[in-house]
Amino acid sequence: MLLASAGAVLSQNHTVLEQAVLECRYLEQKEVDTVTHRIVPDTMLLQIGRHTSAFFSKDKVFVDSLWRTPNGFNKWISLMRQYLNEGHSQDLLCNDGKYYYLDYPESGKITVFSEMNRSGVQYVEDREPLAWTFRDSIKTILGYECHLAEADFRGRHWSAWYTLEVPVSAGPWKLWGLPGLICEAYDDSGHFSYSLVSLTPDPGQDIVLYSWYKKYEQTSRFQLYDAISRNRELTNENARQNGLSGLVGKGHGPGHKELDWKR
Repeated sequence: MLLASAGAVLSQNHTVLEQAVLECRYLEQKEVDTVTHRIVPDTMLLQIGRHTSAFFSKDKVFVDSLWRTPNGFNKWISLMRQYLNEGHSQDLLCNDGKYYYLDYPESGKITVFSEMNRSGVQYVEDREPLAWTFRDSIKTILGYECHLAEADFRGRHWSAWYTLEVPVSAGPWKLWGLPGLICEAYDDSGHFSYSLVSLTPDPGQDIVLYSWYKKYEQTSRFQLYDAISRNRELTNENARQNGLSGLVGKGHGPGHKELDWKR
């Protein structure tokens, strides 16, 4: 999929939405193989503005930017070879290649930008509230006193540690609705987790609406996940037919963070 995306029609008509008042960095850990329990890390950025927030992978922005430079794809290939030799190729990949814009284009909405089959796709959905249950547990994260809450969200049970010392109802990915910033979150299966690694007030950064493609096709979350899953099945089948079964792997991933898409 990465190689196929290189031939897409590209654009760089990015739009500044507003200035960030808070930037949070999270370590995302994803169990990519539920048989070997292999964990892959990624650094995610949460930029919070007065009206809009954005959440995306730091590595994803770097790679998208690199590909748009002259001879960018060849530069990426060269870097990937170097990183493979050095044993940290994950620095040029990402667990989640989507860009999430919260309360955009209006309050109560989420706009998600992704890519599929060499083209840009996007969907807009309501910012669904989570029915949090508050627990008595307390622990310290990055010097902040955090409290525990739990909620079921789209097929997974999430535990979240939030701090009242940062009174913003925000968190990684689509997790929100608590009376303070979510500093740590994980699902009970151990497939996905987020841990706050830094928090910067007034970072001097703009919240940018990235537009890497000239056109984004409108879709839905369910249609996108279905297309991704069918594309993965076709890729695996092509690998088998070409004698590359070793690339398919014996284990399997945990699926999407949102398991309700197979309705």
